Amino acid sequence: MWCDGEVTSSAVEVFDAADLAAPERFDAWRQAVNAAFVPLRAEMHDGVGPGSTGTARTASAPVFSGGLLSQDLGAAGAAEVAGTAVSVWRGPAQIEAADPGVYKLGLQLRGYALLAQDGREAALTPGDLAIYDTTRPYSLDFPDAFSMFVLLVPRERLGLTPRQVGALTAERISGRHGLGALASALLAGLGLQLREGGVDPEPRAVDAILDLVEATLTQRLGPREAVPTSHIVFAAATAFIEEHLGDPELSVEAVAGAQHVSVRYLQQLFAERGSTPSAWIRRARLDRVKAELADPSHASRPLAAVGARCGFPDASGFARAFKAAEGMTPGEFRASALGA
Repeated sequence: MWCDGEVTSSAVEVFDAADLAAPERFDAWRQAVNAAFVPLRAEMHDGVGPGSTGTARTASAPVFSGGLLSQDLGAAGAAEVAGTAVSVWRGPAQIEAADPGVYKLGLQLRGYALLAQDGREAALTPGDLAIYDTTRPYSLDFPDAFSMFVLLVPRERLGLTPRQVGALTAERISGRHGLGALASALLAGLGLQLREGGVDPEPRAVDAILDLVEATLTQRLGPREAVPTSHIVFAAATAFIEEHLGDPELSVEAVAGAQHVSVRYLQQLFAERGSTPSAWIRRARLDRVKAELADPSHASRPLAAVGARCGFPDASGFARAFKAAEGMTPGEFRASALGA
């Protein structure tokens, strides 16, 4: 149920309730969610679950379905959780049991959610975002089948004071315009990578993600700025590149156009960070190629097909570019990585 492709990264923790007998699924899902996030209570909407006062499950009661993917990205954590209709909440007892002191930024991917914290409620539809604080009570209600991407951010990394975050919890952030749209698209892309094998936890990329999240939240504290700051444009540009690496037509002009800035300005942003847009695209493609070549599940995939998937449609050009950068041919790299 989870993957568009194969989950191949050992860094991705995978749980699928469908692997279990029906009576065991909900409790196992709840335990997986507790392990990936923070201690929570949960109930199915048919009234069967921990702490429920409902009657026992009958043969006609709905069978729970759900799953979880999670990955440690170093400076943050990424997870995608899905299930049939449930309610979860974190109260004083759960906070006392374990308080890692993290913020959770949720992106609704499918279905509807109602997040409540600090006396506010945020009704989330697909594409919407909201932040909540695990150090204080909150609840999430999913009345139908759902999936949500969750970014776990250490409190000290976000760059906002607890008071500032307290003014933003359980506030719906639309994913349809402004910085909210950039953040929504970026996190949705991370969710896709998680399903397809894992997110590359490259520290600069993770920092760029967190910078965009911070800017999206900060903007809601004061007057809207007419133009996003340079580090936000850079973060959005690198996210766009990652999402379009397989497109052989990806160009500096396309990246600049997607961010509504000039090519010259985009080049300036990359120069300030010791690179160029073209070099960044080339390096990102080569890194993706290396990840695929080192993946045993792709060992039978032709080298030219690997290159084409990563934006190198010409086989000979791909081989030359790879050898120039890595000092060996793609075949030699695969043999070395796989111990062949």
